[in-house]
Amino acid sequence: MLDPIRRLLAEASKAKQTRAFWQAATDILSEWAGGARVQLTYKGLNESGTLEAGAPGQEGETFLTDYHDAEGRHVSARFEGLPTGVPDDVLRSSIEVATHLAVMVARRSGLERERRLGTFLVELSRWLLAAPERELLLRYTLQSVTSLVDAQGAYVALRGVAPDTVRVASTVGQCVELEGAEIAIDASATGRVIGTGEPFLTDNILTEAEAQRALSPSGMARAAMIAPLRTSSGVAGAVGVVRYLRAGAEEPLPFTLMELQYLTAVAAYIAGGLELSEAVSGARAAAERAHAMVDGSPLPMALVERSGRVQQLNQAACRLLGIPSEAQALGTHLEALGLSPSEMSLHLVLARPRDGSPWHGRVLVTQPSGDRRICDCTITGLSGVGPDSLLVALYDRTDELRAQRELIAREKLATVGEIASGVAHEVNNPLAAIRMEAELLGRASKDPDTSTTAATITREVDRAARIVRSLLRLARRADTTPTRVQMNDLVHDVAEIRQRVLRAESVEFRTTLDQSAPAVLGLGQELQQVVINLVTNAEHVVRGRKPAIVQLRTQAREGWVRLTVDDSGPGVPREIRGRIFDPFFTTKSPDEGTGLGLAICQRVVTEVGGKIWLEDSDLGGARFVVELPAAPEHVETRQIG
Repeated sequence: MLDPIRRLLAEASKAKQTRAFWQAATDILSEWAGGARVQLTYKGLNESGTLEAGAPGQEGETFLTDYHDAEGRHVSARFEGLPTGVPDDVLRSSIEVATHLAVMVARRSGLERERRLGTFLVELSRWLLAAPERELLLRYTLQSVTSLVDAQGAYVALRGVAPDTVRVASTVGQCVELEGAEIAIDASATGRVIGTGEPFLTDNILTEAEAQRALSPSGMARAAMIAPLRTSSGVAGAVGVVRYLRAGAEEPLPFTLMELQYLTAVAAYIAGGLELSEAVSGARAAAERAHAMVDGSPLPMALVERSGRVQQLNQAACRLLGIPSEAQALGTHLEALGLSPSEMSLHLVLARPRDGSPWHGRVLVTQPSGDRRICDCTITGLSGVGPDSLLVALYDRTDELRAQRELIAREKLATVGEIASGVAHEVNNPLAAIRMEAELLGRASKDPDTSTTAATITREVDRAARIVRSLLRLARRADTTPTRVQMNDLVHDVAEIRQRVLRAESVEFRTTLDQSAPAVLGLGQELQQVVINLVTNAEHVVRGRKPAIVQLRTQAREGWVRLTVDDSGPGVPREIRGRIFDPFFTTKSPDEGTGLGLAICQRVVTEVGGKIWLEDSDLGGARFVVELPAAPEHVETRQIG
């Protein structure tokens, strides 16, 4: 008797499932009973079954025995072909010992399963927090459940748009044959679970009244258990676990009530994970929509910490700050990105919106290229994002202010022109009188010196008259229709006015005009302004230098007319050459220039299809080159003078 008991103890110590132990026990009892055929039926608290061992038809005695315990366990055994002399009490004792050992195996198996379930639920909780995406959640859960209950497949079906069907959203194992299937709620076991909210257990899913055999094309689905997915808004779907019939193997074991309880607990976690996934997806979608709206806004905006470090930046702000992408600015302080308020330090500005009232002011943005942009700025505290989050909204006023200052400058120029025009008209009358008196004096006098003096007076009066006519032309109202303009006439008028003044300041003024140069198409007064601005800049840099030379030259160049203005000044430093045509950029003092001259020149020249650039001059200073396209022959020519 000791030998079978030892073997039963050994099998009980290594068996992981109750059925596996009972199969080993049946084999041991058959061998111990001389190869007798043994048919053993057991019924435990959670599972039952019938097992056989030994060859049938063996000669010998037959013996039947039953064992019951107080908790309702029942084991019956039938021995056929027993050898003579096998004691009945020993057979009864062996069945009783095997039953107690089976209880131990079942308890150990239950404890192990509960441990695995607990571990799985902890891991599942971590997954819900770390990776709440629905697909990852469902796949991980189903794979773990099939392993936990020794199943071959599992699936999750979720409610969709149609109220009378559910759709299989995820599968693992052999349940892949259900992938994407539509399941009727009123004609399927899964639908019944969703409709009633009660779990379901069956030994063969294909024999159920609501069975849909089309859902198992293989026809191998057998034992199944299905649990509802209860959310705060109702039953959202169901999770099912299936055991499949394997080729050449016995019918798979049915699921136990304990396993159904496990699945119900897992279903509660899945339902919670689905709600969390939907909440995360909704929040993520809302955040993406908000980010897209902010990023697509033409208004530059930045989300910053109270300290001034950037958390988010839209594309308009990237363009304003002169940086290629948002990633380059994240974590960078606003001051490092070139933003500085005009009234106070940035630290004080960022501290102001703490009480909820926004700060409004003007800031200067210096781009990496050196270009400066003037912006109106509003900084607002965002209580919904965090107590230390601020929204910085910028409105670029540079172009608007540039237009305003250019308009003011033009109005000033027009006013000066009107005054010059009035003065020129008033000067014409005394000049005419002086010339007439000089001519009369020359005719009446016989003295050669007097005649020479009178001729000199007449000549200088004529020069003064030419200067007055040039002033009148410069003061003339701007044309509104482009016409053919002779650049030589523009240069001649400016030279006529400036030569005598510059000579008095020891500045040599040189003019070389190409008489073959064709007319150009443009607005006469604006092109005059280009020449005046370039000459004025040259005068400014050569004053006080030796030699002090300003040189103007026109030249015909195959369909173009080139104007060059050279000076003998110090030249333009290399580091600022890229900025000299920027509005408001100037190296002069505030009383000497606004920084609009070269910007206006560039605008006027480019509007008529021309080009303007800077070179080094042979005189040692700067050379500004203007090239304008020749005007078509059919356009009217506007003469200057």
